[in-house]
Amino acid sequence: MNDFKLQKYRDLGAILTDSFVYIRVHYKSLGKALLLFVLPFYLISGVLVGNAYTSFFSALMENPDLAGDSIIGGDFLFGFLLLTLSSGALLTVAMTHIQLARDNDEVVLSDLIERFGRNFITLVALYILIILAVIPGLILFLIPGIYIAIKFFVAPAVAVMENKNPFESLKRSWDLVQGHWWFTFATYLVMNLVTTFMSYVLIIPMSIFIGFMSASGAGSNEAIGTGMGVFYGLLVVVASLFSVLMLIALSLQYFNLIERKEGIGLRQQIEELG
Repeated sequence: MNDFKLQKYRDLGAILTDSFVYIRVHYKSLGKALLLFVLPFYLISGVLVGNAYTSFFSALMENPDLAGDSIIGGDFLFGFLLLTLSSGALLTVAMTHIQLARDNDEVVLSDLIERFGRNFITLVALYILIILAVIPGLILFLIPGIYIAIKFFVAPAVAVMENKNPFESLKRSWDLVQGHWWFTFATYLVMNLVTTFMSYVLIIPMSIFIGFMSASGAGSNEAIGTGMGVFYGLLVVVASLFSVLMLIALSLQYFNLIERKEGIGLRQQIEELG
């Protein structure tokens, strides 16, 4: 049993801190779920995308005029598709795990498996709707796209925690973020910087090593191209898995907005005292 409470009022610092606390408390069950549902597919997509980059960099070194055609191929397209599905699986695992952690003292893997399919379909449909809503604003004026994206920031948490369909989730997220747009934007920005920094802390040493080999002329063009391919494949895998922190912060912001606007957690404490 743990005393970590999801439903409570938090400021930005508490959201950042509690995102790491959540992982510390639930690392076993969350790690098993990621290992089963997410990591294999990210590794496969990383290998496929890495192979595409290997071909690209090898071709770039041998014949720069033909390099542009070398990256677009079966490996790249299938790897990109698998990467998209892997992102959906990661989102589903994170949201479903937090849903179970809210309702139970311990998260059981069998319960997550039972809810995974329905949540996956709902969240993928929601993700498509958000893209369709945000992209026109980003292309035309940029700022409207950012505004809409932040208004829909907590929609995935709404869909799973409140068992709503994609359209209801978007409306609910829009209403929850109303009056707290800048706070939600700050949450996204800070967590994005944190996850990006953590990813590059692991990636930069390898990048320096490959750059040194390339600059010194050590190794063949094929070996350097392979190294660059592995590097980009690893970047895809590591950056994607670290994004689970962003998803936890997203959920904590959802609970925070619920508490600020509806005081559900406070009412529950009053009822328990009564």
